[in-house]
Amino acid sequence: MVSDLRTLAATLTGYPSVLFFYMGSVAEGKAFFTTAWPEARAVSDPNKTFYNAFGLERGSFGQVFGPGAMACSLRAAGKGHVVGKPVGDPWQMPGLSLVQNPDVLWSHDFAHIGDHPDFTTMPQLVDELAIHAP
Repeated sequence: MVSDLRTLAATLTGYPSVLFFYMGSVAEGKAFFTTAWPEARAVSDPNKTFYNAFGLERGSFGQVFGPGAMACSLRAAGKGHVVGKPVGDPWQMPGLSLVQNPDVLWSHDFAHIGDHPDFTTMPQLVDELAIHAP
């Protein structure tokens, strides 16, 4: 998903920036983002403070290891991405939200751990919600 968001962000101007929260240490985040997206803004959240604030729950066995998650693992592998050593809680469901000031304007409801929205529709969604960079 980070790779897909990086590709999308490179094609847009005047849109809000992406901010990641991850459960690893600052050093682990730096190691990951140095390769995945060096310009990314990211916050270490090992205690899952932001995950909890956004209401993100732990996944079920099916959400983490079910057919949908496995299909997405194959899709990611086809793009050259592999699952590495887990950092943080491997059962934690991901989140993706569009936020402006204190308001969550939109969130993707993840069906499984590898699910993500069709990023080609994101610019239209951002325009419809009138979210733009200052």
